[in-house]
Amino acid sequence: MGAHPLLPAPMRPPLVQISLLFSLLISVLIIGGCGQTPSPRTIYPTPAALVQANSALEAGNIERARSIFASWESPEKAASVRGMARIGLGRCALASGQIEAAIRHLDMARKLLGPGTQLARAHLYLGEALLRSGSTNSGLNQLEKAYPSLLDADNRRRAAYLITRTLDQLGEAVPALYRNAAGNASFPEYTSIWLRDVTPGTTVVETAPTGVPRVTVRNAPKRIQVHKRSSWRASPPRTRRVVPMTRPSRITVHHTADQPAIASLGIRNPEQYLRRIQDYCTGSLNWGDIGYHYLISADGRIWEGRSIQYQGAHAGNNSLNRGNIGIALIGNFDREHPTSSQVESLGSLLGALAAVHEIRPSRIYGHKDLRDTGCPGKHLQSILARLVDRLNRSGQTRRTR
Repeated sequence: MGAHPLLPAPMRPPLVQISLLFSLLISVLIIGGCGQTPSPRTIYPTPAALVQANSALEAGNIERARSIFASWESPEKAASVRGMARIGLGRCALASGQIEAAIRHLDMARKLLGPGTQLARAHLYLGEALLRSGSTNSGLNQLEKAYPSLLDADNRRRAAYLITRTLDQLGEAVPALYRNAAGNASFPEYTSIWLRDVTPGTTVVETAPTGVPRVTVRNAPKRIQVHKRSSWRASPPRTRRVVPMTRPSRITVHHTADQPAIASLGIRNPEQYLRRIQDYCTGSLNWGDIGYHYLISADGRIWEGRSIQYQGAHAGNNSLNRGNIGIALIGNFDREHPTSSQVESLGSLLGALAAVHEIRPSRIYGHKDLRDTGCPGKHLQSILARLVDRLNRSGQTRRTR
């Protein structure tokens, strides 16, 4: 921390003091309103050709609509027009079942458009596309971003319906806001989203053949040792700053990516390192506790972080943290590889958590799978993919027995 920018009052002329106070007052007013008032809604005029393209799409003439939208996506057009054209191309791709193309177009639309109703539409259709691709968490995140700025009543119902139906499918609590907004709405075109496993290309069999009971075979989870919070002398959580965990339905893996000084502490003395991280989370970040539920040190020891009874603070926002168990490996795995002990412990922990909480391997993510980040590092991300694949194959073996 440097010296305070304001000198003592006697050393400043009155007019300078007044000017500084006025500037500070304006700054406080701006900062105080951040996050408390909605962003201004920009309403872009829609070119007549794009209106025609939308009409063609609604009438089922996808190729004509696609042709018009594509002609308005050229670089010489204004960003707002290109963004609306990309929304149209994304919708055409959705209507044709081209989910990856839809995600690509709609993600570009999101980057081209400023705050407002068109950006909300991009979030809405991107949310649908991500749900169809199996990226459930990211889909929910986009839909929750869309909802507040959707002016069209039908689109608001659609967003609320998609959120409500998906959370119901996951067995998670649905905020009254979305439940009430969805009401008794029914959108049959979305049914296929929930009649399938999260893994693209696979389906869920809803009923077993007549007379054959449906049997689920599970192996007992491998017993693993977790060092409790008391072992590293953790401070109690600030109960007013934590919220109860909903039923765990997903797991996200991170790396701590520390600066060299604290990274070496994590190797020499994990207990002291964990206390330092908790102090940073509760002090500098003003959180209720350390952000992760579990941490794995270089020697392979698994440490209890935030109690699993509380929602973590690791994935980026409330939507992504909901029902999400956070695991962090101590180290920077863009620069180095995790130790073999860390990898072994991570595999055991993932297997145990997946078995206890009945979490499918397809619901285990690296942080970068949920948002734009390099976490958990390129070396750990590739290892995580292999661990998830191994869990998936072992689950398939049990189901075929």
